[in-house]
Amino acid sequence: MFISTFKIKFLTIANKFSFSKLTLCTCFLLGSFFFFPLSPSLLNAKEAKVESIYLPKDFHFPNGITHAPDGTIYVGSVTKGDIISISPDGDIKTVFKETKDAFAGTSLRFDPITNILWAASPDFVGKEVNGRIVRRKNRIVAIDISKGNVIWSASMPNKGFGNDFALDGKGGIYITDSTQDVVLHLAAPGAGFKIIASSELMKPGDLGPAGIAQLPNGNLVIGLWRDGALLYVKLNGSKGAEVTRLRFERDIENPDGLAVSTDGRLLILEGGVKSGNGKLLAADLNQKQPFKLEVLLDKLDTPLNLTVNNDDVYITEGRVRHFIIKDAPSIKVPNLFRVIKFSMIKKSTRLEENKN
Repeated sequence: MFISTFKIKFLTIANKFSFSKLTLCTCFLLGSFFFFPLSPSLLNAKEAKVESIYLPKDFHFPNGITHAPDGTIYVGSVTKGDIISISPDGDIKTVFKETKDAFAGTSLRFDPITNILWAASPDFVGKEVNGRIVRRKNRIVAIDISKGNVIWSASMPNKGFGNDFALDGKGGIYITDSTQDVVLHLAAPGAGFKIIASSELMKPGDLGPAGIAQLPNGNLVIGLWRDGALLYVKLNGSKGAEVTRLRFERDIENPDGLAVSTDGRLLILEGGVKSGNGKLLAADLNQKQPFKLEVLLDKLDTPLNLTVNNDDVYITEGRVRHFIIKDAPSIKVPNLFRVIKFSMIKKSTRLEENKN
């Protein structure tokens, strides 16, 4: 496989199950066969509802996902720059076509303040030139989705790798950089990239900061996919950020997408590459550490990212284990992909249940 030619520092495979998110995604052009995915299992969430939204046959390996105020869902891919939309009534269509600047959509965030759709566009696969793999520079892209065009784009500084976004609530974004092991801030299209957080805790080896979410108090939580840790980033303005490790009741197997639910809990996608059992977790960070992890969904096939629209959680199911775990006939190569819609319990119902 062409993975052996990769020179990016976090592609080193130490053992059978030591893989980075980029390693997961770089193999996606090997072909596919029909395979029915596992049905997600609903746990510890009475009266909640799960739906599968199946994607077009030519749209593979969904990752980036976000929503607009009108309820429209946007989904990006790790292998192409096309972006599809899912309307509230279920209509699916392509609303953005790949360009030279936007050739992937591994993270998407729609900002209702500016109506900008932000996209992370890394060149995972690249192309072979004279016997070696050549890749375009990883880019951050601002898109006017109403017109379907790019309004601004730039390469990541210092050959960095923009992995995931969180909106700052002021028209800008926070960006996790998985190769430079920092969190960046971009105040607006055309503004300079600014490092707002760096720490030795962000350097676990072959994959640094990945998923990111802004908490109600304005601070950040970031995930380390390989290490399995979640870090709390307290923003102190000009004084610099304070980074600490959060403690949970158990290790998290490949934490990826992060978000905050309407009742303030942290939602965590657990990739579950080795176990084959991806999960949607919830944790109340207002409680004492080590935090309890509530399993809302399980039996997900390598979930990658999510977005929360009111009480509905939309999850992209990447389905990438077959590229990682070899000599396992039970793991089939997929060609069927979906977004999972999980309708959570209303806050009032959950509070009532907690009294019992």
